[in-house]
Amino acid sequence: MSVHSFNYMGIPVEYNLIRKNVKNINIHINEKCLITVSASEKTPIKSITDFVESKADWILRNMAEIERYNLTKPDDRIYSGKAVFVLGRQYEIEVLNSTETDIYIDGDKIIINSEKEENDFLKQKYLEFLREKAEEVFSSVLYEMYNIMKNEGLPKPKLSIRNMKTRWGTCNIKTAVITLNLQLMKTDVECIRQVAAHELVHFKIKNHSKEFYSLLEKYIPNWKELKKAMDTRYKDGI
Repeated sequence: MSVHSFNYMGIPVEYNLIRKNVKNINIHINEKCLITVSASEKTPIKSITDFVESKADWILRNMAEIERYNLTKPDDRIYSGKAVFVLGRQYEIEVLNSTETDIYIDGDKIIINSEKEENDFLKQKYLEFLREKAEEVFSSVLYEMYNIMKNEGLPKPKLSIRNMKTRWGTCNIKTAVITLNLQLMKTDVECIRQVAAHELVHFKIKNHSKEFYSLLEKYIPNWKELKKAMDTRYKDGI
């Protein structure tokens, strides 16, 4: 990896260049506004520089959007009054001092009884609370979708749950394991069905081709709207 930079209207723009086996020059901007450009070993540095500079306006606009989002995104602390989502519904957390640790839903509140007040401890216990619920919900939704779609010649999946930062779900075709992101517990059941169906389709079609989306749309006609909802709603920082 090498570091390069250029000036755009007096603004210095720095990016990391990674050489890899890709056909095109690709630009990625992460949540910290770090720019990474990937290109093949055969692509001349001048061609890369010219391309990146031609995208300077796009790069700066996207960096501005990311910075605006970072200013408004929810914090990752747990405290009384914190708004969180469970299965598409918004709740308010209430933290109570107690000799025992317990978490439960009471009306429109999620009550957390805990002797400890450290955020890391409360966050860990809250994620454990979500995982307990996810095991039942995810299993029910995944096998519901499998029973609907099994005539496509799909293997019966095994469920795994992980708290992931960037992907809603993954699948291992060799082991028939579908991993669903714990964060899906914040979305509604229709969104979870969409992700389950998406990963099931991958058992038959590995890539994201037109054939893939045609089969997904057969079972989840509104998958685009659901994906947009997942990516824009249900953000609580936890």
